[in-house]
Amino acid sequence: MAWEYSPWLVGGGVEHTAEVARLLAHAGTGGAEGIVTPGDCKVEPLNVPGTKVRVAPGAVLLKNRYPGGGQQTYVGRNTSEHEVSITATGSGGGRSDLVVARVLDPQYEGQEPVDPNDFDYMRTEIIEDVPSSTKRFDELGLNYPAVALARIDLPASTGTIESSHITDLRSMAQPRKERHLIAYALEESDGQLRLTSTTGAAWPKIEDIGNTEQWYLDVPEWAERVRVLATWNGVFIENTPQQNVWGRVWAHIGAVNDPDRVETPKSGFDTAQYDGNVREAWAAAGDLAVPAGLRGRRIPVYLRGRVDSGTGNSRPVLRFASSVSLDIEFYEDSV
Repeated sequence: MAWEYSPWLVGGGVEHTAEVARLLAHAGTGGAEGIVTPGDCKVEPLNVPGTKVRVAPGAVLLKNRYPGGGQQTYVGRNTSEHEVSITATGSGGGRSDLVVARVLDPQYEGQEPVDPNDFDYMRTEIIEDVPSSTKRFDELGLNYPAVALARIDLPASTGTIESSHITDLRSMAQPRKERHLIAYALEESDGQLRLTSTTGAAWPKIEDIGNTEQWYLDVPEWAERVRVLATWNGVFIENTPQQNVWGRVWAHIGAVNDPDRVETPKSGFDTAQYDGNVREAWAAAGDLAVPAGLRGRRIPVYLRGRVDSGTGNSRPVLRFASSVSLDIEFYEDSV
């Protein structure tokens, strides 16, 4: 019979296989692999650097890489910080080691332990002498379940592990993401929204366009970083002989005076003495850390700009047939 006799979950005392249980974990996580929450299983030197590294508590998802183990996922949990020894290098040269969380499953690897409840099926291991470019466990082509936590690159004649020797390789199995797309096309009734500030101001002002509520966002409590793309389309530049107008535009996350605010790098514009009226498209972008003080709060978001040179009608205008947008994605990342 091709089907396994017992699907998940049949009651009445029916025995279920480990393979079906691991299939459930695989399906429930979409086959993802890596750490579960941002701070899990971070590898760091000892508080007083020595010949070991310490691995923080946390949890990992691991694909079953044993032959015949497809569509299966192990779930491992490290309940407390522990230390792992690193072999010192000799005078002949340096070495790169990979720190991994791995599964040793006797079902696939050999003899069952005498006491099945007294065996380390989940462990931290050091795979010595890997290529110095290694970033993932699967690059090594080994056929057992493991995920890379860090790479340790030791120079010759080194036995003390410093922070500078450790490269963090953890990735989140299922990082949470939350995207907000704010877009507004200006109407004739919006009038002429000219950029006049020489020090920096909202452009356009929130109160001047559309539904003001859409320019306020709830920052997720889990957000570690935010990707931001701001655009100004159809910016009107009036015919300005002998006027070369330039300045900066950027996006601002949080109230202007909020100590936890963040903003994208400033993007420059330069009208370059156009002969005749023109329209331009501008953008500013950034991938930014989210300060802890912003998380879990409702905050305003702005498009901002300033003029560094130029006067009067030479300054750029948002008007009918112009549009603005702000694309914001909060996301989790390892820390």
